[in-house]
Amino acid sequence: MGIYFDLGRPVVGGWLGGGWLLHDPVRDLDLLWGAELGQEGAWLFAIDVDSGQVVEEHPIGCREFNSTPDHTSGKLWVATNHGLYQPGHLLLSWDPQTRALTSHGFPPVSDQRFAGTPFIASDGRVYLGSHPHGHLFSFDPADDRWRDCGCQAPDPIIPGQHIWCYPSAETETGEIVCGITRDPGSQVAFNPATGQTRVLSETPPAKAQVGSPPTRDIQARFRLAANYTVDGEERQSDYQPRVASDICGLNKGTDGKIYGSTIISMHIFNFDPATRQLADLGRVGWDGGEVYDVIGYNDKVYMGSYGNGYWAVYDPQKPWDPQPEAGGISPTANPRNFGQLGQDMNRPFEYAIGPDERIYIACRANYRIPGGGMARFDPESEDMHVFRDEEQSVQSITADRRFVYGGTSISGGRGCIETTTQGKLYLFDVDSQRRVFECIPMPEAVAITSLAVSSASGLVYGSASNGQLFAFDVDERQVVHRWDMRNPGTPLMGVPETYGVIHLTCGSDGDIYGVTRRDVFKLDVSTDRIHYLDQPPIPDLYQIIEGEPGVFYIGARGHLLEYRLKETPHYR
Repeated sequence: MGIYFDLGRPVVGGWLGGGWLLHDPVRDLDLLWGAELGQEGAWLFAIDVDSGQVVEEHPIGCREFNSTPDHTSGKLWVATNHGLYQPGHLLLSWDPQTRALTSHGFPPVSDQRFAGTPFIASDGRVYLGSHPHGHLFSFDPADDRWRDCGCQAPDPIIPGQHIWCYPSAETETGEIVCGITRDPGSQVAFNPATGQTRVLSETPPAKAQVGSPPTRDIQARFRLAANYTVDGEERQSDYQPRVASDICGLNKGTDGKIYGSTIISMHIFNFDPATRQLADLGRVGWDGGEVYDVIGYNDKVYMGSYGNGYWAVYDPQKPWDPQPEAGGISPTANPRNFGQLGQDMNRPFEYAIGPDERIYIACRANYRIPGGGMARFDPESEDMHVFRDEEQSVQSITADRRFVYGGTSISGGRGCIETTTQGKLYLFDVDSQRRVFECIPMPEAVAITSLAVSSASGLVYGSASNGQLFAFDVDERQVVHRWDMRNPGTPLMGVPETYGVIHLTCGSDGDIYGVTRRDVFKLDVSTDRIHYLDQPPIPDLYQIIEGEPGVFYIGARGHLLEYRLKETPHYR
């Protein structure tokens, strides 16, 4: 019988946004609206610009939202996206007359979500685009009715391709201008009167917007706190963050501490098993969505982040000094940003130390660009190189003293055209610098989501997007075993697929340990049997790593769990 310890929430308030300025005509206040976002829910809040006090707070059942102020009516229009369990996908409005949020629902379509921010036309209608099918919708507040204006992307429409529609302006003749993001991108204009859409060769003049925001120079500084500036003067708000950011990266440093990162926060944290201290180290100095993962090597901690595929290093022996004014690209910054990996790499998912003591990085390409690749970083020379894959991205990676092992995904940068249907496993030889073997270990899977090598059996173990595990014999070059799991992995909505990831790690005993959405398990490599271990106190498990032998650390939503295979005895 083992035991779990909930070590707490390492990052709270890591994802702040907003900065929408709106005058409240009822209370005669200038309001600065902000957002605190997270996988388990979000908050909309408003700060009285003059006093710094929070005068509005509204919980919203979503992962994230975008807002547009209507300076004519004083309303704030809010479009939500889902989280792990939140419904999301709703249009809401805050009215200064009622000081309440009202839901206006979602248009009667399926398999789509809002993209971008609401656009308010001169007639008061609210326009929203969608993803992944690129529709334009309008909502008329006068009669509470939705209209599906159809897919705005020009032909050809390729099945399965992701398309975003972003309404952004209104022409002098009343057309709604939309940006279409996919490969290739375009700009179109939709005519509400005729229902026709035309492709634009250049951006037409925009109609002047009705109403105007307060004239003072007010800017949000919602980064580490909900603070702001007024006419150049810095001011403090009394907003207190409350939303934990879910753990997406976890690994052991060479100093024995456990390091990790959280989704859409750009923060990293650590836990010291000796002192039992859990610390949010802070936000790195460059912008982006998330630090996907971390890896310890030679007393340092390396990390990759989305977007733009940045690679960086943190030295725990030096003070935290992210230098955001330089974007972390400074020889004295800590963490220090080396810059972009290159060749359009955008999402550096996972990392492994290769047989040549270099760090290998599983990558996906940027938006609208197919495939991805495997990057290589040399800690000694600090050189970076990308081994490009034009058709598939690399989703997972591990290594032993023989090869680097990569698991691929059919997904490239969102909006690209996908040309393959099955994820692969490959063996990369660091001496010849090429893949020497590849296969399809799970014919039903579009991605190989996690990999680990057993120090006892020498086999490579993997998980796949269909929720199965497999064992691959490197010498025989074939899959020798497959397992069905009783629960799928956790989809973290930003990693970015909707299928779950079953994370794997090799324990000090040579067995493979892993997590599904609700289970912690051990794969006994001597018997080829799956053993489900003690039930964790929190579900939605993501990442697992061993610290001291028999002590595992697991991400569970915004919490870090410590799991001891054997309960520590108590004496009295």
